Amino acid sequence: MNMTFLIIIVAIILIFALIGTLLITKDSDAVYSGEKSLSNQAWMYIAIIPIMIVVGLVYLF
Repeated sequence: MNMTFLIIIVAIILIFALIGTLLITKDSDAVYSGEKSLSNQAWMYIAIIPIMIVVGLVYLF
């Protein structure tokens, strides 16, 4: 039961990461900057870290 719960949580996180990545790369900008895109993507993945910590703590307790 616990493993199924974790798989569902991981799948949800991966779906949000995929949607965020697609939204970031979908924007067409006349002044495209690779640094801007990389920065946006980095912030998205940094935001996922607290979610992973919470899920890990829930799993431990």
